[in-house]
Amino acid sequence: MSSARDARSRAFSLRAGATVLLALLAAATPTWGRLWGPRSETIKTLQKQFGEGRFDSVIAALDPNGLLKLRGDDLRRGYGLLAASYESTGRLDKSLSNYQLAVQLFPSDRDFLEQLAKLLHHSGLDERAQPLYENLVRLDPKNPLGHLGLAQIDHALGFLDRSADHYEKALQGFPERGDIWQEYGEELAEARDYRTAELALRRALDLNPGDAASSMGLALILRALGRIDEALAELEASSCAGRLEVMRARALWLMEAGRGSQAEASVKILLQAAPNDPLGLYVRARLELKAGRRVQAQAFLRQAATRGDMAPFTAKVCAALATLIGGAR
Repeated sequence: MSSARDARSRAFSLRAGATVLLALLAAATPTWGRLWGPRSETIKTLQKQFGEGRFDSVIAALDPNGLLKLRGDDLRRGYGLLAASYESTGRLDKSLSNYQLAVQLFPSDRDFLEQLAKLLHHSGLDERAQPLYENLVRLDPKNPLGHLGLAQIDHALGFLDRSADHYEKALQGFPERGDIWQEYGEELAEARDYRTAELALRRALDLNPGDAASSMGLALILRALGRIDEALAELEASSCAGRLEVMRARALWLMEAGRGSQAEASVKILLQAAPNDPLGLYVRARLELKAGRRVQAQAFLRQAATRGDMAPFTAKVCAALATLIGGAR
């Protein structure tokens, strides 16, 4: 596994420099391009209504009797317009049923496979989406949407190496998608391939400057690599610098790095913003305990222990620590 990770890290810079062709492919989201082209007047009218946002008119025209009047490519376009119209109006059950019928009628149609798989995946039905994504990459081994769906599903299931391979193939088709680079960076971080994760997250930030998730992820990676000053600088530079989770991270990391005065200043800012924040109270208690002020530390720990609604695990830790330091002197 380590040799595969090393090879992936060495090849990373080559993948990041995408060609112009791949950059153009990155813009190719599912647009139902094959719903247009030579078509009947009925389909032309329905396409016009769909483009104008008149989805209910499309749905009314494509009732079962309306669909029965269509043949060949017009029938395929009709199912696509009907399913997309239901999806656009939020009637996902109807949309799903029509995509499923379309896939049964046109099993090799990549548009239908992509749309049905995406809708199932986004609805949390990954066990049904996965075989559709697999079929997509069988039909088209370079299909970026198929690989992206499989990457996300494998990541959720904990198959990290398999997920990484799919992310790499997805990024060949979507080299300018910062959100996918960010997901890929998170996957690599979970696999503890920190150096490659750092490169992925920096690429994400190049594409989406100031993205909070990418900045926080990069800060966590830098900390894992022992580069605490860079990690703290990333927290401060990010667009999320004023968020509670960033203030918590800064206070905790400074305390763990043994920078007591800086940690104290940071935790005071945190507790001004959120006086009952359990992690802030925990950091404050640890600083008080280190200074020998046991009574004050115990008070902060007991206060944190009452906030199980906010952070159950931290509250339990604080309750246990409060009992511990309240024992033998």
